[in-house]
Amino acid sequence: MAVTVSVGAAVEADADAGLRDVLARVVEANERWERLAGQLRAEDAELRAENGRLRAENERLSAELAVLQRLVFGRSSERVRPSSPVDGDGDGQGGHGGQSDGRQSGKATRRGPGGRAGRRDYSHLPRVEVLWDFTGGGYCCPDCSSPFEAFGDHAFEQVDWRVTVRVVVHRRRRYRRRCRCAGARTVTAPGPPKAVGKGRFGNGFIAMLLVERYVAGRSQNSLIAGLARHGADVSGSTLVGTCTAAGALLAPLQEAIVARNRDSWHLHADETSWHVFTPDTGDGPARWWLWVFIGADTTCFVMDPTRAGVVLARHAGIDPDTGQLTPHDDGGPRGLVVSSDFYTVYASAGRRTDGLTNLYCWAHIRRYFVRAGDANPTQLGYWTRDWLDRIKALYHAHDELTDAWNASTAATPGRAATEAATRLADAYTAWDTALDAIDTARQAQMASPGLQQPAKKALATLDREWDGLTAHRDHPMISLDNNASERALRRPVVTRKNAYGSRTDDAARLAATVWTVTATAEQAGLNPLTYLTAYLDACGHHGGTPLTGPDLERFLPWTASPADLHTWAQPPPTG
Repeated sequence: MAVTVSVGAAVEADADAGLRDVLARVVEANERWERLAGQLRAEDAELRAENGRLRAENERLSAELAVLQRLVFGRSSERVRPSSPVDGDGDGQGGHGGQSDGRQSGKATRRGPGGRAGRRDYSHLPRVEVLWDFTGGGYCCPDCSSPFEAFGDHAFEQVDWRVTVRVVVHRRRRYRRRCRCAGARTVTAPGPPKAVGKGRFGNGFIAMLLVERYVAGRSQNSLIAGLARHGADVSGSTLVGTCTAAGALLAPLQEAIVARNRDSWHLHADETSWHVFTPDTGDGPARWWLWVFIGADTTCFVMDPTRAGVVLARHAGIDPDTGQLTPHDDGGPRGLVVSSDFYTVYASAGRRTDGLTNLYCWAHIRRYFVRAGDANPTQLGYWTRDWLDRIKALYHAHDELTDAWNASTAATPGRAATEAATRLADAYTAWDTALDAIDTARQAQMASPGLQQPAKKALATLDREWDGLTAHRDHPMISLDNNASERALRRPVVTRKNAYGSRTDDAARLAATVWTVTATAEQAGLNPLTYLTAYLDACGHHGGTPLTGPDLERFLPWTASPADLHTWAQPPPTG
């Protein structure tokens, strides 16, 4: 009996030991699986985080790709609005908000600027008649050889374009004394006024060179090749020397324009890059910056190696030590309103300078919403369309506010002044309503979760620049956008694309000088070719030296006589 019990106990002990071994192995395996599961969970978390980063990066790159495609292949964002997700590619065309004008895409539209009907009038151009006849004159019957009698003419007109490079021989008459009186024995008649005394080019040639080089944006190599096609083999160094001499003559005119531009109470400002290939300081090509400042009657270009705020401070008259605007000549305080984009130079100057007000461009902020719609048209198509409608309503309200303000300032005391004041008050109410709609939407959407990243970026930019955007209410006489300065920079940008930049510092500053003079002339409605020719003729009469005093004031558009302005607004005379 005792043996049986001991055997059973031993069996039970062996079974218990085996179970404990199995249990230990199970526990060990479970721990391994738990460790593996923890590693997998950590790897899964890392992969999810990486996937999130990749998704965000893909969204960012898609947004940038959409913007670049619009810039390279698309039309201006001020003329096109994104199509809704349901209407396919039915892009509309319109004004500030890009509303569709209801025309079908396949329907023919009127062509030309403004869609004007009919042909243009060329009756003011010089006319040359050319007579065409049969060989030998007249026409005979092919059967009996009887001559036909004259039966009038069939006349039609064509516009011809001829560029002629010619050599003008100036013969100055000389006279010899026949009497025995005292004095010079011979006299010579005065010759043409030569702006560049030792140059071979006439004033008209120099004016054409400046216009083609800087106004039309042609490169120097293009000008040399064009002259060669007409039989004039001119070296590049000769053209460079001529432009340099002409720039010295234009320097006083530029200084007068810059001085008047600095005294303006409002300026449109912008800047773009410019390349200088062999600068005086440093090695290799340098990246300079071309600034533009547009006043009421002047346009000033400034070429500078830096894009820092010192350029704005120097031109706007901001004291570098105090950071404040320099007072007027009479000692009174001075105010300045600057229309610009969101570049930090203008923002920082507005924060620290008393009397300087920043007006930010609504066309720029509108582009952020257009780009957001381009980045994700499926989810943000309707959202972008609503924002463009709000901005369009603000533009319409501002147009009415500008008209009402102009009417109120021009109204005479009496009933007309009362009606103008009522209209102005209604226009301010409409402006406030349109702006409140934008403010309410931006605050509500910024607080809502789940908004796409491009939309968040557009709203963040709108919130950051809100003060400068809403400041337009106090200046209804100024446009909501900064398109004027962008249009002024378009011509230098075309020149940069054709000529790639300037070779030296002096050539870069010469370009800014010519652009300042020609843009100011065009702002006054003058023909730059006629205006430059007249100015160079005056320099020639002045002994080939720059003009000063009353002679210079005669060519300033704001002091010139109406007769001169009318003459300089016409094309140059032919013949």
